[in-house]
Amino acid sequence: MPRWVLLTTTVLGGTGVLFAALGDLVNEAEYHVLEPAGPGGCRVVVRETSFLAIGNGEAYRTGSGGLGRRVGGWTVDDGYRPVRAGTYELTWGFGGGVLSVRGTGTDPVVRSDLPLINCD
Repeated sequence: MPRWVLLTTTVLGGTGVLFAALGDLVNEAEYHVLEPAGPGGCRVVVRETSFLAIGNGEAYRTGSGGLGRRVGGWTVDDGYRPVRAGTYELTWGFGGGVLSVRGTGTDPVVRSDLPLINCD
């Protein structure tokens, strides 16, 4: 492999990681591993951020390998973070997991696309 290809790949990869880390820093991202675990050790990991007057959350399901797959997200008024505040519920049944997030009377959830979480 030519040296310039290796150098270019390294620079592009490093730049991508830097931008991702900077985005987490600016938006004060918080990560939470939710309880309880699902069947076979399946876990739900949440990333919550806020910027100005909007709070956002993303849910990822992870298996034993630790890699996350995005399953849904939500937006909340005034930068509210439901998982940090404890206004969420995660339950597991035969069909999968259900994650529900709730805002408050003054900081409602304005958008949510959280489907049934399948751990197959």
